[in-house]
Amino acid sequence: MDTQPAATIDVEPVPASIYELIREDIISGKIGPNERLKVADLAKRYGTSTNPIREALQQLRGEDFVVMEPHRGARVRPIDENFVRDIIEIAALIEPALTRWFVGIATEADIAQLEAIRGRDRGTQFQRPEPPWPARYPVPRSDL
Repeated sequence: MDTQPAATIDVEPVPASIYELIREDIISGKIGPNERLKVADLAKRYGTSTNPIREALQQLRGEDFVVMEPHRGARVRPIDENFVRDIIEIAALIEPALTRWFVGIATEADIAQLEAIRGRDRGTQFQRPEPPWPARYPVPRSDL
């Protein structure tokens, strides 16, 4: 039986973590809109080879964080009127569906927690008025 310890192998970070690091830097503004993304510079910055950087840039391109231009390389997608319009349209499309879903599963404890958060955000605590109807009927939630 061999009692020698297994050899250690230096392994580069997995591309998903490089992707997450670059994505976080774009979201946080450490890498600004329209900034050129040079593969060699990013590899040095994140301490990896160029292959994980290229894979991460392709993934970021697919999520529209990065724009690739032939013979010019990659850039962080600028935040322009079209980008903002897309975000607003997406929010408008999914908000009613998410609201219907939440109303269907929300408990009284969930509502109380949301009211506490909303009150804290407004600087005053929101107090639910006493209902003029019997307590056995659910309280209408017109404020959602």
